[in-house]
Amino acid sequence: MSIIKVEKLEKNFGLRTVLTDISFSLERGQKTALIGGNGTGKTTLLKIIAGLEPYDAGEMTIAKNTAVGYLPQDTSFTGYEKTPILEYLKKMSGIGVLEEEIKTLTDNGANPVKLAELQTEYEHLDGYSFSHRAEVMLAGFGLENITLDRTLNTLSSGQKSKVALTGILLKGVDLLLLDEPTNNIDLPALIWLEDFLQKSEATIIVVSHDRRFVDKVVRNIFELDWNTHTLTSTGGSYSDYLEMMQKRLFYQKQAYEEQQEEIQRLTDLARTKKEDAVRGSKWKSDDSDKLLWDFKRERAARSAKAAKSIERRMEHIERIDKPVERKPFEIKLEAENKSGPVDVRLFDVVAGYTNVFKIGPMSLEIRYGNRVGIMGLNGSGKSTLLKTVTGELTPLEGKIEIGSGLRIGNMMQEHETLPRESTPLEYLMTTAKLDLELGFAKLKMFGFDERQAKASIATLSPGGRARLLLALFSAQAVNMLVLDEPTNHLDLEALEALEEVMNTFTGTILLVSHDRYFLEKAKLDTTYVLEEGILNKIPDYQDYVKKAEEKAEKLLKALK
Repeated sequence: MSIIKVEKLEKNFGLRTVLTDISFSLERGQKTALIGGNGTGKTTLLKIIAGLEPYDAGEMTIAKNTAVGYLPQDTSFTGYEKTPILEYLKKMSGIGVLEEEIKTLTDNGANPVKLAELQTEYEHLDGYSFSHRAEVMLAGFGLENITLDRTLNTLSSGQKSKVALTGILLKGVDLLLLDEPTNNIDLPALIWLEDFLQKSEATIIVVSHDRRFVDKVVRNIFELDWNTHTLTSTGGSYSDYLEMMQKRLFYQKQAYEEQQEEIQRLTDLARTKKEDAVRGSKWKSDDSDKLLWDFKRERAARSAKAAKSIERRMEHIERIDKPVERKPFEIKLEAENKSGPVDVRLFDVVAGYTNVFKIGPMSLEIRYGNRVGIMGLNGSGKSTLLKTVTGELTPLEGKIEIGSGLRIGNMMQEHETLPRESTPLEYLMTTAKLDLELGFAKLKMFGFDERQAKASIATLSPGGRARLLLALFSAQAVNMLVLDEPTNHLDLEALEALEEVMNTFTGTILLVSHDRYFLEKAKLDTTYVLEEGILNKIPDYQDYVKKAEEKAEKLLKALK
């Protein structure tokens, strides 16, 4: 029996079609990835399924008594800012409401039958061990040192995302909708979530650009097409899907080209026959050569008949559609070597905020051309370290030397300070000092059409803003990239292009990421883990992954 069935669903925003003729069904326990470029309607479709967004046409049926859990990209705790973690988790899971109803009936000594029903439901939801399960779940997300009485407003953004996820997972939903759940969590937490979802019996639809995560969790792919706004379903992992799509595109192009060649051959043949018919019908002879004249006319008639036959044959050919291909998205960043030193050195640096948060002391040397990765849990200070290296934060102690020839492209800092009221064209012309023609040309290279170039930056998706920054870095010929979770804001197409940059960029890279596939492509020279304020060098990030996997497996066993 299907847990959800959607038939011919449509959604429009004004005159713009977002979704059309969307049809699919999912059985209990099926796990599906919803993929497509930025702006194809993935989030809109999840909101429709969650009941948070209306649709314009079609039908959607969700099985009776199905508990639905939805995690949006941007987790909001409006109204819960000063709520303790345990209280919030009980509220999200439904345990809190049950406890209140049981307490009310117990205190009043009323309706013993209803009380017994509530107590049975409470036991079914494992309410008596709820605090223990919450602690294990939070430990899986790396929050074992955070007590359940901490209020939500004291947590970092990454920690809040983990608490929100914990609340949904503890609810025990039947249909789980996750919109970029891996964006704001660290690598150990990602591995824990991955293992948990693999073993979950829930039906899952997940939007994620993390290819390792998708490959391990799902066995079905829904793709929203950027051109037709329709949905196609493919069985298998994401890697299987990519392989199948490449083969399908290859064979479709081959069949299309062969058919076009055959159509051209028939067209040429029909034209030749018509020309023969015209010449034969116009041929004239003297009265003494009547036999030849009859022969010419008869042959002309046969040629005309053959031309019509060929044209009818062409009309009945079932035409193969020309494959619609998006122009490959390319990111061109060429490091420009400036005169002067280009290395980065930290000497006993203590970074952070006085009386609030500190890391260090740390000493670090990054030679020009090095690729350095920083691992660590959410809240460990990775972003603080990057902000200190780029000069956004002044060290509390110690000294930093930045080579005078270094030109830094700081994706994190620039992303936060983009002038939302400006347009991409205005921003690029002003910041990179480009004229109108060069500004348009640069934006076009990074996937912007004329309308997007002249719209406000506030209207851009996170991926669009990331592409704008990459366009800026290209125009400025930066020779050091500082990337703080760059994969959070890019769709798969832009991600693949950025990975290509990692192969060709000759400058320095300082990187924080939890995306295992991206980390492999980055080909790091050196990897560090920032833990409890101390920066330690490790053999490679795979060692960090292995330990996280072992911990996740132990905690999953503790939940049973």
